[in-house]
Amino acid sequence: MTATRLARAAAIVALFGLLSRLLGFAREIVLAAAYGTSAVTDALVNGLLIVNSVAAILLYTLVTLIIPVFQRERAERDEASAWALVTALAVWTGIGLVAMASFAAIWPEALAALFNLDAEREQRTAELIRIMAPALALQGFSALFTAMLQIHGKFAGPAAVGVAFNLGIIVATLVGQPFIGIEAAAWGVTLGAVLQILLQLPQFWRLLRAAGVGWTLQHPQLGRVGLLAIPVMTTSLLQQINAFTDRFFAATQRAGEVAALNFAHALGQAPRVALLLPLMTPLFPLIARLMSEGRREDALAAFRRVAGLLAVVAIPMTIVLAVNAPEVAQLAFQRGACDAACTDRIWPPLVFYAFTLWPSFLNLLLNRTLSAGNHQRNILWSTAATVAVTIVLDILLIGPLGIAGLALASAIAVALNTVLLLYLARHHYPGIGLRRFAGRQARVAVAGLLAAGAALGLARLLPTGDLSSAAVAPLFAVKTLVVLTVFAAAAWIVARPEVREGLRAFGSLAGRRPKVG
Repeated sequence: MTATRLARAAAIVALFGLLSRLLGFAREIVLAAAYGTSAVTDALVNGLLIVNSVAAILLYTLVTLIIPVFQRERAERDEASAWALVTALAVWTGIGLVAMASFAAIWPEALAALFNLDAEREQRTAELIRIMAPALALQGFSALFTAMLQIHGKFAGPAAVGVAFNLGIIVATLVGQPFIGIEAAAWGVTLGAVLQILLQLPQFWRLLRAAGVGWTLQHPQLGRVGLLAIPVMTTSLLQQINAFTDRFFAATQRAGEVAALNFAHALGQAPRVALLLPLMTPLFPLIARLMSEGRREDALAAFRRVAGLLAVVAIPMTIVLAVNAPEVAQLAFQRGACDAACTDRIWPPLVFYAFTLWPSFLNLLLNRTLSAGNHQRNILWSTAATVAVTIVLDILLIGPLGIAGLALASAIAVALNTVLLLYLARHHYPGIGLRRFAGRQARVAVAGLLAAGAALGLARLLPTGDLSSAAVAPLFAVKTLVVLTVFAAAAWIVARPEVREGLRAFGSLAGRRPKVG
């Protein structure tokens, strides 16, 4: 993929990613306004976690595994053999998805029992899981389509699936909530999953026909790929365990804390989904191809360029979210059934989730770079260590800090995992240049400290207190503008190379090269 095509793909993914995230915000806003931070919302959040976890595990596994496997098989043999291999993987994955969805529909009580809920919330969770069971399989098929389409540089359809999914939940909730309550949102999950399939299926079918692919259950390399999939899938499963343990420990608190933690997490991760994934989605196939062709230095050059850009984007966002968490939570959620007491439960964990942005950005970049070099086992053990640390921190911090302690545990664990992955990347790819890498990140961090000082000063000068959302909005806009200006000026002085690269990248996405002095 050329630089122009990479920029075009990133622009497409960025557009749909932004639209999806906006609809994701709208979805959370609609759910909060309709149900608040209540026991029934806890039940919905838990049921949705199961559906989304299966999709996340498969998407991570398939994108991480299928793209390098396809590129390697095509390089070593031919394209027909590569397609036959991924088709066999797809068929076996589909069989497993149907089996899992059937289990969820027939025996949802077994899944609901995992969340350590009281009897009422456990029953409601089981009822909602049964309604959402078809979405479990459909979301998995959507992940499968995404991986296979991205192999051939088809990013538009996969990038738009989040739009379809969120739209289904929003429409179903708005239409059905007055009549059937929380079940409307559960039916919306299934509707959204159906829309995902309908969106991708035509493009996927055309791709298969153009490639002349036939269905098969066998391939000589299928067993080897299955063995490679074990550490990748286990890594993704371990990553989802932290989401489950967060819900598990939050359920030990008063009713509604699971929902509050979910809303805070969604708000804290919004910049990651809106900005990081659009950049990384088209970049990963490029790095995988360069690795498979033995062009390691070119792949590492792409890594170094993106790492600096990620810091420039992540650090100011962290500052704005962390310092202004009460205002952000109020502006995002305070309406309908989510009153001031509701948002007061959301913003404390949001403060700590904000601090996961920078390490999360670097984490995914390091993860994908190691995966492209077929170092999945290293990622597995680092993830396992991080999960263990997170659970210990959850136990220690939930007592004194409540659900905010769970968010703090996540922030510490993500930072630890990033350090481990950086050490592993340095071990396998000495060309990364650890000292140079750290220096580039540190320069941006210095600019961030200056911007943080400005943000804290503005918080004292312009307190919002008990102001309405209409009064808070302009004050928040002023604070954000000043903080970003201070950061930009400081970064231009102490981290000019990273700023230049960021301007060039955004200029490429806009179709032109900006002039920088």
